[in-house]
Amino acid sequence: MNVSGTGSSLDDLLDESLTFDATTTRGLTNHLPMALVAKAGLGAPVSELRRFSNRYARRLAKVDSCSQDLTKTSWLRAVGLRDAYADLFCFFENEVRETGVEIVIRTYLGHLVPGISGAAFHGVIRLAYSLDVDSPKRVAAALAYLASSASELAPVDDVDPLTDDPEELLTDMTADGAWASMPSMKLISEEMKWVGAQPGFSLIASSLKVDEGTPRRLAQAALKVYASTNDFTALHGVTGMEALSRVRRFVDDTERFDRYSFQALAAAFATIGAPAVWSADQLAAADSARDLSAEVVAQRAAWSDDEHVAKIVFTSQRLYEREHDPLYLFVSERAVKNDASSHQALDPADA
Repeated sequence: MNVSGTGSSLDDLLDESLTFDATTTRGLTNHLPMALVAKAGLGAPVSELRRFSNRYARRLAKVDSCSQDLTKTSWLRAVGLRDAYADLFCFFENEVRETGVEIVIRTYLGHLVPGISGAAFHGVIRLAYSLDVDSPKRVAAALAYLASSASELAPVDDVDPLTDDPEELLTDMTADGAWASMPSMKLISEEMKWVGAQPGFSLIASSLKVDEGTPRRLAQAALKVYASTNDFTALHGVTGMEALSRVRRFVDDTERFDRYSFQALAAAFATIGAPAVWSADQLAAADSARDLSAEVVAQRAAWSDDEHVAKIVFTSQRLYEREHDPLYLFVSERAVKNDASSHQALDPADA
């Protein structure tokens, strides 16, 4: 599933979205650039992209001007500082202009790996989506948000791994029972940070044996958790693992990258109480209950007012095209069925 067919109109809206801060006026992630990419990829007409953009922009404020000039030697001091987004945006924009997107991502992404779970995966999701509509400024903005929201959960210990199966380790977390009762906080990222500080978590996150098959196994684990729970945080596990797998090629130390990817997934899993995942029979039964075509699901999501519905359907249908796992179609269909705003009638002239 590619982003195409909207041409310069999508480009104009995406460029306009760069004038807004990376977070909303309520301190939540600004989903506008990601939602526009997802909705365009699902086939939304230009009129719908404009309507959604105008509606969503009401919750946004203009981005600040740069307050200080960051350099190749000073930019790291701004990592993890939400208020540093504007300065990091200026820094990465200059870097991309001078050396190009590929070199800049390869140069700087590795430094941000320990904090890739920040903002509940949204920094890395925005980076991955920016590559769908590649422009230097959009990539610079995504890197700036990834850097300003970066949040290291815990060190990855140097221990002998127990298994190459992330599902096995998540099942152990369920059986342990230590994560069944979690404090409720305003942001998912705050809850993940709390998990990272708990005794024993660092060891859990370091127990996975990683290899070239790890990204696919992480994606499968995230999908099964979301399918089993229909949980909002678990949704971000699916979109987050897909985004991480797409930017993985830009880092040299993929073993370290995969360990931190699993750490992020395990932390998100803990925040929802480490629930039991459906059995194979339950997962198969869920898939057999589908009654909408993928095309109808995509249409509904393309017209949704809920940015998360557009993103999960766009990501899941793209993953289905690659993996052919019908469970992706199940979670896509469930998302639009639970979303009243995705049932708007389509204008044949715009379809």
